[in-house]
Amino acid sequence: MTNGGFGSASGSLFCFVSPSFPCRHNVREKEGKAMGLLPTDRWLEEDEGDPLRLCARLAPLFGKMPAREIYSYLRLYGMYRSTRQAERLLPEMKERRLWERLGRLYERQRGIWKGPDVPVCLLPADDENWKLAREFQGKGGVAFADKLFFFLLPDHCDEEIAALLAHEYNHVCRLKQLPNEGEDATLLDAVVMEGLAEHAVAETVGAEQCAGWTKYYTDREMERFWRRYIVPNKHLPVSHPHTSRILYGLGWHPKMGGYAVGYAIVRRCLERGYSLTQLMTMETKDIAELAGFSDKQGAS
Repeated sequence: MTNGGFGSASGSLFCFVSPSFPCRHNVREKEGKAMGLLPTDRWLEEDEGDPLRLCARLAPLFGKMPAREIYSYLRLYGMYRSTRQAERLLPEMKERRLWERLGRLYERQRGIWKGPDVPVCLLPADDENWKLAREFQGKGGVAFADKLFFFLLPDHCDEEIAALLAHEYNHVCRLKQLPNEGEDATLLDAVVMEGLAEHAVAETVGAEQCAGWTKYYTDREMERFWRRYIVPNKHLPVSHPHTSRILYGLGWHPKMGGYAVGYAIVRRCLERGYSLTQLMTMETKDIAELAGFSDKQGAS
């Protein structure tokens, strides 16, 4: 985990808002107008694909953070690295109407969740990043309470884009429900948030588009992960290095274990008759308790 936003494991990395990363600067409210999809296709052409010039345009969304810091941060989530990449990828992305397709899918998610209108930034993904290609099908994204970023390639189909968007936009909606828009969030908040987001994929796009980690483990294994890894650390801030180890399964932790437990928690609530819409407005600890996950035991 790094400091800043909230990315998905439907096709990207994860991170949460931290006070050390000055990410919140709500241009939409300041200017009193809707934002939606930013004209990054035009910006890329005008800036000749230069990533630093492009990131300088994004500075108002990050409290005037220097372009180089924005660039370094967004690269963690899959943003293209070089002018050469942008010049190569942009024509085909435009030909395949990625901006129009993403905008249409974004409006659909907004309608489903009746959620906020936030700036949406689409940029080419780093198609030379082997980890992004191998583990996340070459796509990435990161969500904040007041903005969304997506990193895509020309060959990404609507179903893949819709799954990534559903997961990320669900984060935006959930962050709006958390105290201080998630800046004080804990490991437990993050675990449940990932479960909510991936169930949003299942519900609005289709279960076949859910990430592979939703099927990695048995219920018994996830109960053990809950007791061993999450309960003792549930109050850790999301900016703590150990939080990402548990969520992603770094080092000796089970791969994507925190995500998998979150998915199981939300699945159990749905099986007990609660809707995803209801869960989205509930406190994190209440969701875990409804699922039967207590401080001393796993699912009941």
